[in-house]
Amino acid sequence: MPPTTDYASRQAQACHLVQEIARSHGYLGEEVLSRMDADTRRQVEEALLRKDEMIGTSVITLAKNLYSKDVRFIFELLQNADDNHFTHAVSLGDAPYVSFHVYKDRIVIDCNEDGFNEENIRAICNVGKSSKTGAQGYIGEKGIGFKSVFKVAWKVEIQSGAYSFSFSHRKGNSGFGMISPEWFWPAQELATPLTRMTLYLHETDDAGGGPAQRQNILDQLKELQPAMLLFLKKLKRIDVKIDSGDGKNETISSTSLSIHHSEASRRVLEKVQVENGKTESTKQKYHVAESTARSLPRNENREYSATEERLVAYSTAPVVLAFPLSEDDAPVLEPQELFAFLPVRQVGFNFLIHSDFVTLANREDIVTTSSRNIQLLDALADSFIVGMRELCQHPTLRYQWMRYLPKLTDYPWDSFWKRLVDKIKERILNEEILILRDSSILARISRARRLSPLKSDQHNRPLFDDLLGNEASYISPTYQVDDLALLNDYGLKYLYQKELLLRVKRDLSHKSRLRTSTDDDWQTRAARCLDISFEKGWTDMIRDTKELELVPLTCGKWVNTINGGVYFGDTSSGYPIPSDLGYRLVDPAATRLLARKQLFTNLGIKHLSDVEVRTAILRKYEHTKPNGISLETSLSHIEFLYLTHRLNPPVLRYPDMFLYDADGKLQPLKDHAFYFKDTAPYGLWSLLSKADKSPGWSNIHFLHEKYQDTMGGASQEEWKRWLKLLGVREYPRLVKGILEPAASESSLSEECRFVAEHLPSDLLGFLKYGWNGGGKVTFDRHLDDLKALTVPCQGGRMIALSETYLPLQALLAKRDEFMRYNESFPFLDLGGASSQISQWDFLKELGVGFASGLHFYFKILENMSDNPTDPSRIAHLYLRIQFESLDLDPVVRKENDTHVCNIIQSKSRLFIPSYEDKAPFWSAPSFCLLEGPIGMKTKHPVITRYQNAFTKSEVDISALKQFFHSTLGVPKCSWQHIVDELTYLRISGCDFSAALPMYEHLRKMKIPRGSTEDLRNAFENSTDGLLLANGKWYKSSQCLWSSTSTPIRGKVNLSDTYDPEFETFFVDVLGVSRLDASLIYGELLGLKPADANLQHVKDLIWNLNSLLEIGAPKFSKLPLLPLRSGDSKYLRLFDSEFAILDRKALDPVFSDKVTLLDFTVQEVCQLKPFIKWAGLEDCYLSRLVKETSTLHSSDKLPISDASQDVRRKAYGLYRIATEFQSPRIQHSGQEFYDLLCMCRTWETPRIQTTLSVTVGLSTVTENVDRGDIHIDDADGELQIYVPRNEMLRDKSYVSLLPKRLVHWMMTDPTTGERKPVDPVAILLVETVLLAKVAVVNSYLDDQGIIEVEVPDLEQSIHTDSFSSALQHIPEILGPVTPERASTPLTGTSSSEDEYFEQETPATDLTSLGSPSPRLARNRSSSSQEYLSPDPFITPTAERQRIAAEEYRALLSQVASAARKSRLLAEPFNLSDLSDALGGNTAPNMKTFDEYDLFGAGMAQFERDRRVGAAGELFVFELLSALNPALNGFTRDNWMSTIRKYATAHPDYTDMDEWKGNETSDLEYEDVDGTLTESLVRKGHLHGSWRARRPKFYIEVKATPGPCNTPFFMSHAQHEKMRKFTTNDSVYVIFRVFNLYTSGIGCKIFVDPVKLEQEGQLVFTADRWTVKPQ
Repeated sequence: MPPTTDYASRQAQACHLVQEIARSHGYLGEEVLSRMDADTRRQVEEALLRKDEMIGTSVITLAKNLYSKDVRFIFELLQNADDNHFTHAVSLGDAPYVSFHVYKDRIVIDCNEDGFNEENIRAICNVGKSSKTGAQGYIGEKGIGFKSVFKVAWKVEIQSGAYSFSFSHRKGNSGFGMISPEWFWPAQELATPLTRMTLYLHETDDAGGGPAQRQNILDQLKELQPAMLLFLKKLKRIDVKIDSGDGKNETISSTSLSIHHSEASRRVLEKVQVENGKTESTKQKYHVAESTARSLPRNENREYSATEERLVAYSTAPVVLAFPLSEDDAPVLEPQELFAFLPVRQVGFNFLIHSDFVTLANREDIVTTSSRNIQLLDALADSFIVGMRELCQHPTLRYQWMRYLPKLTDYPWDSFWKRLVDKIKERILNEEILILRDSSILARISRARRLSPLKSDQHNRPLFDDLLGNEASYISPTYQVDDLALLNDYGLKYLYQKELLLRVKRDLSHKSRLRTSTDDDWQTRAARCLDISFEKGWTDMIRDTKELELVPLTCGKWVNTINGGVYFGDTSSGYPIPSDLGYRLVDPAATRLLARKQLFTNLGIKHLSDVEVRTAILRKYEHTKPNGISLETSLSHIEFLYLTHRLNPPVLRYPDMFLYDADGKLQPLKDHAFYFKDTAPYGLWSLLSKADKSPGWSNIHFLHEKYQDTMGGASQEEWKRWLKLLGVREYPRLVKGILEPAASESSLSEECRFVAEHLPSDLLGFLKYGWNGGGKVTFDRHLDDLKALTVPCQGGRMIALSETYLPLQALLAKRDEFMRYNESFPFLDLGGASSQISQWDFLKELGVGFASGLHFYFKILENMSDNPTDPSRIAHLYLRIQFESLDLDPVVRKENDTHVCNIIQSKSRLFIPSYEDKAPFWSAPSFCLLEGPIGMKTKHPVITRYQNAFTKSEVDISALKQFFHSTLGVPKCSWQHIVDELTYLRISGCDFSAALPMYEHLRKMKIPRGSTEDLRNAFENSTDGLLLANGKWYKSSQCLWSSTSTPIRGKVNLSDTYDPEFETFFVDVLGVSRLDASLIYGELLGLKPADANLQHVKDLIWNLNSLLEIGAPKFSKLPLLPLRSGDSKYLRLFDSEFAILDRKALDPVFSDKVTLLDFTVQEVCQLKPFIKWAGLEDCYLSRLVKETSTLHSSDKLPISDASQDVRRKAYGLYRIATEFQSPRIQHSGQEFYDLLCMCRTWETPRIQTTLSVTVGLSTVTENVDRGDIHIDDADGELQIYVPRNEMLRDKSYVSLLPKRLVHWMMTDPTTGERKPVDPVAILLVETVLLAKVAVVNSYLDDQGIIEVEVPDLEQSIHTDSFSSALQHIPEILGPVTPERASTPLTGTSSSEDEYFEQETPATDLTSLGSPSPRLARNRSSSSQEYLSPDPFITPTAERQRIAAEEYRALLSQVASAARKSRLLAEPFNLSDLSDALGGNTAPNMKTFDEYDLFGAGMAQFERDRRVGAAGELFVFELLSALNPALNGFTRDNWMSTIRKYATAHPDYTDMDEWKGNETSDLEYEDVDGTLTESLVRKGHLHGSWRARRPKFYIEVKATPGPCNTPFFMSHAQHEKMRKFTTNDSVYVIFRVFNLYTSGIGCKIFVDPVKLEQEGQLVFTADRWTVKPQ
């Protein structure tokens, strides 16, 4: 009832206005229509609809667009609410808000606006009109606006102030209900200010109604985000409440979005969400930059009023940028939304963007081609700069603002937003926005400079002060390094070296820190900083650096080094240089730091060497007669040289110096000898006094006594050593100086030669005194001359000193060990001094032997006779030499071995023992081999000879072998040596006995893998060949190895000459061809008819046939074939017309009448490989014969054995015919099934068969008296005639009848053409005919033959018992139909009677318990039960239905477990996997039974595919449920052909079967690295993969058993596993196990190739059985 308060008058006026508007629209509401009877109402509604269609174009268009457009009604209502007035609410202190309360069937929307007025009412009742301006703000789909609520609601009630009215509209209506209001009386008066709008949602049967619509609404409400409030003008809060939807009106969740103003330009957004009793509150702070864009073009999506057009209201638009901040005012870097009053999408910026953009109709993006939007970009860029300026006023954000800059690289900007990026860059580069160091000056990015650590001190301060004023550029150190890195793309640079040098130059100009600082660390850093130009090779910078006065001198002056001439203050050895020599020297204090010294070095400063300093002194002595050098001056120079002589030890002589002799004369040291006066017995002064004559030397002097006074602080001993260093001698010289003798002269000194010539008895004493006194000789030539002095040896021989040995007792004993009495050895004859051996040690240096080393034993070896007695001692001597060459140092050992080898090689002292009639001799190692055939001519096989000459007890052959090979370098016998020997034997004309050992040795030799080809080439490329057979030499290609005697032209059969053990060597190593199919085929191709022999051709064919199984060559032609015609046999061309006799029964019929291949039936059977390879199978006589059968007797009786009545098996035969797609089954199959059910089986005494065959142009026809089967399907009946003879009849049931029945089934009754016959179908029919009726169906189930519904069961004829059938048939039937020949089943009937055999499939199908894979086909189950046409057949439909439900439940459980799995989200713990997937704790999880899933009849192949599909579903769901989600991962990534089985799952019923190529079960290109990161985190991939974006090839292996159950990989999968394991792709195996249980698990094997190597996966070859460890 209407209210009766004062409020009633206002309501009455409102009611009148509403009803007036409705009447003006000609609208009849539900209240009026409900009072009409049904027929009247229908007529009225149709009339109104036609009226609306005639006059309501705009409203009808609105009704159509409402459902064809993507209308987001929530946003339409929010914009309407923001355009409202909130005067009353604000005056009460309430924040303007709008709320949504979602119930099951309605949505209640409240807003505390001021309320509706008449203008608002009339506007809402029109199309395209509004009481609000539209120059700016959210405008949705054109012309829809508020009417968008009818997208989800069929009725809208509005209650505002005194107004209470509703609109209603359903899909299909004209649309006038959306603009024609109906008044209703509200149940209660609302408090003010408040407007309530109630949307009554579409029912389930309406378009778009039901749960899907409710979810869509909830999705739109979830799109609401607090950031929207930043850009709404008036609304400060948005509330959303969600009802449970179960009719209890309980709120299950609520969300409140609000905005608060904290300070200028700062906004705080808050979101409070309550769900499941938990309250979650989040806040986000923003810095907001607002401006106005001006001079904008129109918005193409809006219509403007005349006033707006006149005021050009569209030319301005608000521009708002909001920069998210943390609680402590730090930038929050996350992708932000683009807004056009409402959210549009993310475009790549880290700040919110809002303006009055022109949007697409669906508001999912803006129109990038709009001139208005393009012009807005400038305003956005300007606002960004304003925002950055404002941030620069903040104490911390002034150093962090650049984090909001858009990335210039590494982001895929589209062309529109790239413009904004460019505009921002352009403006920011022109903005003075960076703070410089130690000042408040702002500078542009291009001016500011970063300082690298190299240019900073240890306190991170600049090494050199910045320039002043506008030239300053050092950036403030308050900036973070990562923040400055963001400005790299915007042009921020590090300080250039050239700019640094300007600051160094300024530093040097006044108050120089470089010149005054004593801080070693600072000086080191400054030097390194300046040195960088030299390290980088910057030529210009190096020149500029050298021009700086960076070098301090000892005189206190600073200089540059541009012109050089500056030296360090010490020599290269570190000794100070005297300052009076005229050099510019660096202050030593400046070179104390290594970095500064390195800088000075790069600046070009060098060290003076000791030699240079000494040269300055010695230069005065360059003249032959130096002037102005007195004895005192000479002493001073000698003193300086003494002080510095230790600086350069290699300078041992001063050849240009002069000294004063005892006579007071200045004598040169060069070419002169100075001696102290020495009175020792063998001193030179004493020996001269003993000589008979004076030597008269002019260049030998005694030193002036003044030089013997010490100087320079030296002791007497030190000073004497120094004088000796200058060249003054105490002991006599043994040899001349280095430069004294000419090349042809002796190097012995005059003193030595004088003593040797005039005092020979004192020579050894002279040598000993001179040597021990420091006269040790080191130069080879000097030593050689001393060694050449001849000395007396035992036995009276005079021998060179170096070739002698001291007669030590140990050496004498060792000599006697190897030498005999007639062989001498050079021991020195020392006379009476032989007992004092130690005094002669110096003779070691002169080559005299003291020990039994290598040289000692070499001397023994040299002095042995040419034909020694007891030759075994030579072998022992070799082993002694080998022992003497041993050394712990491998370098020394190698040198010894080389020396031994060189000696024995140069002197040819390798002993070769005698062999047969050949005498022993000495040879060089280069002419020997270690081992080899003993009779080799080109080399001497030493070990072979030694083994032949000595027993193992006499000589250690293994040690000797080691000596010959390792030390003497005697090589092992290689195949090249044998080839050389064979070449020699071929040239020298040897016999077979000499060559055979070579082949035998080569056969036993291990040829390196890489050398086999070279060996083959050697045998092949030899001029006349290296294979000896039948007295001739052949190349490998001229030979073959064959166990047959069939000759091949141009080939010699090596098996006729060599034993069988040579076969592998000749064939596999030397490449000699075995007799194979290709060779024989080539021989056949090369035969010419004139030369061919019939038996030879047949022999070749037999050999070819036997070899085809090993490898068949590609067939092209056969020129000749052996044929016979009657008694005539001949060779004819391959393309001749002939037949192949392949059945014994056909032999007597056709053998004399047609041309046949000249082989018997038995031979033809053996020649099947050849016939198949040659493509002659169509020539089989059995295939060429055509058969027709004729019933010659009307004497027929019904089948006597009921089990043989074919119609009893009608349903089984019908299933088989359906399985193999018999062409006789048409339409529903009713006619064919009836034909089988009404089939009659007769016994008859005689059936005649006619056989005909055509070969070439000749046709031969023969009648066969006896036939076993006749099938007659004339007149729409099927009659089968079988022999009356029981034995023949039984035989036909197991052979001919099944074949004839299948041929009949597969023959098209219209065209007479027969489809190809599958032998499996014949086996099935045979088994069905022989089986009991009761087991036929189960047998066919086991074989995978589909069940079929009988087309019309009621019309099917049930087979009566055999006895009842006989009651209606006369005992002997007369001729029911005229005698006639049945029509042949096909034009050429093959395999139709006992003449024809059939191939047996590889799998035995007679075992009903083992279904053949060939029979495993997709089985169909029907949800509708039906009766079997045979009372003995058990229905299986119910079992199939149960199996289908079980499999569907399995898939659901698998998918559920995968979705819950945390396998790739948390550390994988196998023991916890059950809990992670739900485990046994989930009440809806169960364990499945395989029989319930698949039944007993499903083939293993089919069962495996279904199990595999379930495993793949698990992995697909697992990857689909990853969080974060895999980018672009869809069903298209599931590329398995068995995914079709997953369509049994309710969520996958619409999934298509995969038709493409299957590389792996799933493939995924990890474009953003999500999957890679998950696998790295789980430890399956190394961390280095994080930087890659590989493609994953995923193979799924599922099992009901445990994880370690072996699984199989095909060869192709194994190859793909290796192929796809690369740097850019990853091969992964997901092992799904415990599939039937609630504890389903999965283990991941990444890179199985590596896991195989590590032993985690064990691969077994052939079928590649894989077992996880």
